[in-house]
Amino acid sequence: MSNRVTITQVAQEAGVSIKTVSNVLNNTGNMRPETRERVREVMNKLGYQVNLAARSMRTGATKLIGLGIADFSQPFNPYLTDSIIQAARSRGYGVLTSTYGYHNQDVESIVGETHQLPADGWIFFTGQPVKEDSVIFQQTYPVVLASDFNAFDKVDSVTMLSYEGVCEVVERLLVAGKKRIAFAGAPLRKNLESEADYVARIKAAKFGTVDVRSRAYIDTLEKAGQALDSRYLLHSEFLDHKNGAQLVKGLLAAVEQGKLEMPQVMVCANDALAFGMIHELAKNNIAIPGDVELVGFDNVPEAHYSNPTLTTINPHVDDYAEHAVNFLIERIEGYKGPTRRYSSPCTVEVRQSCQL
Repeated sequence: MSNRVTITQVAQEAGVSIKTVSNVLNNTGNMRPETRERVREVMNKLGYQVNLAARSMRTGATKLIGLGIADFSQPFNPYLTDSIIQAARSRGYGVLTSTYGYHNQDVESIVGETHQLPADGWIFFTGQPVKEDSVIFQQTYPVVLASDFNAFDKVDSVTMLSYEGVCEVVERLLVAGKKRIAFAGAPLRKNLESEADYVARIKAAKFGTVDVRSRAYIDTLEKAGQALDSRYLLHSEFLDHKNGAQLVKGLLAAVEQGKLEMPQVMVCANDALAFGMIHELAKNNIAIPGDVELVGFDNVPEAHYSNPTLTTINPHVDDYAEHAVNFLIERIEGYKGPTRRYSSPCTVEVRQSCQL
C-alpha cells in the first residue's frame, strides 16, 4: 500500500480546492499570495511530492528541463547552474543536471543518457565547438545551445557579447596610459606554428570563448595604433585556477631572465584564471594593484570576496540563463517559429584589482 501524499489530501489540509493546489504546483492561476503560501506550507508539512510518472501520462510533460554542463570544478559553472535553476523555477519548472567532464570529454558524450532522464528538453552548455552535423542538433526533444560557438541556426542559442566586453576594458586601459597590457588565457600555439600564423589564426576567429576574447584584445591594440607584442599573449590549456597559477610562474621566470618586462595589467579570459593568478602573485609578494593589475571575466560571486576583490567583465549571467530557459520552455510548450540567438550584454565591474 502506497503512503504517497495525494493532491486531495493537500487540498483538504489547506482548506482549498484541488484546482487551487494544481495551480500552485504549476505556478499558474490567480489567487491571494497568502493562499499560495499556505498551500506550499501544507505541501512541505505533509511531504507532498509530485508524481512525475502520473503527470507525464496525463499531460505528456514532466515540467523538468535538463542542463548538460562540463562539471563544477571552476566557479562559472555552478554560478550558471544556479541561475538556470532560478529562471526555471520562476516558470514552474525543475532542473536536472548531467555533467560530462571538464578536461577530457565533450557535451555529445551525455546525449545518450538524456533519453533515460525525464526532462522535456535540454540546455547544453559547452566551451568546445560543435559540428554542424552534431548529434545535439538531431534530437527529438527541444534543445538550446549555450555557447560562444556556432549553432548553425539548427537550434535556439544564447551567447555573450564577449568581444565587446574585452574591447571596452582594453580601450579604457589604453586611455589610462597603460602600455604593457597582457592577455591571459589565449589559445595554445600549434606545433611549429609561426608567430605570424598564430596571430592571424586568432584574428580570423569568429566563434569560441578563448579565440574571440583574444581577438578583441589584439584588435583593440591595433585600432589604437599600438603594436602587438605576442609575448604578452599568455596561452593556457585550460581556463582554471591551476593554469592561472602556472601562467604566473612562467611569466615571472621570463621576467627574471630578462625576456620581457612585467605587464602593467593582465586581462584574463575568465575569473577562474584570475583567481589562480592572484594566488601565485601573492605567494611571490607581488602586490595587486600596486605592482600589477588584474581584470577577470564572468563576475562570479567569488569576485566580491577575493583578496583583492576582482575587477571583472560582467556578462549578466542571470539574463543569459533566463533567455536560455525561456527559449527552451517556449519550444516545449509549442513554439514552432524560426531559430533564435540571444547575446547577453557585458559591462565592467570595477573593484580593487584594477581601477579602470
